[in-house]
Amino acid sequence: MGRDLEPIREGLRRAGADAIWVHPGVDLRHLTGLNPLAMERPTALVVLADGGLRTLAPAMLAPELGEIEGADLVAWTDADGPDAAIARVLDGVGRLLVGDALPTAFAFAIQAARPAIELALDPGILAARRERKRPDELEHLRAAGRHADAATGWIAGQPVAGRSERDLALALTVRFLESGADPYDHYIVATGAHGALPHHVTGDTPIDPARPLLCDFGCTVAGYHSDITRVYLPERGCEEVREALEIVRAAHDAVIDGLEPGLPAEEADRLARDVIAAAGHGKHFIHRTGHGVGLEIHEPPYLRPGNPEPLQAGHVFSVEPGIYVPGRFGVRLENLVHLGPEGPELLNAAPREPTLAG
Repeated sequence: MGRDLEPIREGLRRAGADAIWVHPGVDLRHLTGLNPLAMERPTALVVLADGGLRTLAPAMLAPELGEIEGADLVAWTDADGPDAAIARVLDGVGRLLVGDALPTAFAFAIQAARPAIELALDPGILAARRERKRPDELEHLRAAGRHADAATGWIAGQPVAGRSERDLALALTVRFLESGADPYDHYIVATGAHGALPHHVTGDTPIDPARPLLCDFGCTVAGYHSDITRVYLPERGCEEVREALEIVRAAHDAVIDGLEPGLPAEEADRLARDVIAAAGHGKHFIHRTGHGVGLEIHEPPYLRPGNPEPLQAGHVFSVEPGIYVPGRFGVRLENLVHLGPEGPELLNAAPREPTLAG
């Protein structure tokens, strides 16, 4: 683990920081393989720029966090409270980096325990460590993608007449559980004009079998996400929607065809945006073209205007252009892509043109 931490320590030195506070969550899991319950009791792995490693743990988590090799464990009890333990684990630290997901209460607790400490946001040191996926991570992502593909076909076979958006989303959750994958809790099931809202909140609206149905969903395997979007159309009608879908598919394929290591993220975004703009729908493409996917469903890299960072071999990200016409319809095609040394590998193979059951 010490060798793995050296890029973090190099980042700390470049940032002029003495340490970084790693709160329970995806970064701690990626570093240690541990996933302790994040709760109201301050808990952390503190990586020191000079080579030290310290762990802060409430007594109930001390056995689990004590397994971190090379770390000095500082445990505290509910009776004593965390203040003295926080002060000990931050001994000698003048400037501390923290993640943007750190609870505000913990930031205040750090400041109270060490009033002279300077807190600063992690500029991306931990996230960068997770960007380029290892072979084992890629296998989990591929497996999650296969589960998503299978679920895409399952949705196409479901009778939707008389069902609500929420009912279909709950059934999809059960389906993932039965298949051995872990669902997550924010599926988008959007009937008709609801598809014009890219992050529509799935609700109790009845699904109209005569209108388009947009579904954005996925699962996790060993913590690694899949993320896929398909628009299900009735067998007849919806010609305007079908035309928009053809444009979106062309935009998606333009990105895939242009992907290679070193391509700036903003250029990948432009490849999709140019196709949609040329078709007269530029103002209807209202979000970025893609986002990284791994232990988080949204993580770097971000394929968006103004991001010059080069895409690298080992990145996994979505490609999801869309067209959204307010009050009428919305369409999106989303697949996950692994960018390999020789080019892109699609992690989804589900049909692009599924038909909606009655």
